[in-house]
Amino acid sequence: MRNRGLLTWLSSALILGGTAVLGWHFWTLHEVATEQRLAKEWLNRTAVAGRTAAPAVLNKNSVRRGDVIGELDIPRLHISVMVFEGDDVRILKFGAGHIPGTAFPQSSGNIGIAAHRDTYFRPLQALQPNDRIDLRTPAGTSHYSVTRTEIVGPSDVGVLARAPGRDLTLVTCYPFYYVGGAPKRFIVHARKIE
Repeated sequence: MRNRGLLTWLSSALILGGTAVLGWHFWTLHEVATEQRLAKEWLNRTAVAGRTAAPAVLNKNSVRRGDVIGELDIPRLHISVMVFEGDDVRILKFGAGHIPGTAFPQSSGNIGIAAHRDTYFRPLQALQPNDRIDLRTPAGTSHYSVTRTEIVGPSDVGVLARAPGRDLTLVTCYPFYYVGGAPKRFIVHARKIE
């Protein structure tokens, strides 16, 4: 009898725990979808306002952590993700992040954008040379063409340096299906085409 009561209690606890984990997961999905929607609405409003006035110029003095930078699209891979300023855990929970210290869109230099390999940047594993990447900001849309990909160690920040053909660099962890903290980084280099 006593074992039966213990099994009933244990099964109830497991069901309750599973329900709580599922509830947390669905709440997180809702929270992320809401952030993406609100950021896209802001970008659309700002872009419309920019048609009648001078477009907003993004730079280190006008942007704070968490601000919307723009929207990154890779049409062939069906990737569309909002980009926020910063690359910390909280920013990357809600979308892609502009890597601080790299160039801003609409300026010269190498723009660095990071996202998690198990969310928005998972499809990057199918990226091919010459795939188009679009980056829409309040100042307009820039188009890039993928030049190459590479796999580097996490401390190799030289991939973010300015160099010919490096106008946009995407960064995510590698391997894509690694469990835990991945030991490498998957890098995408792209050059501006218009």
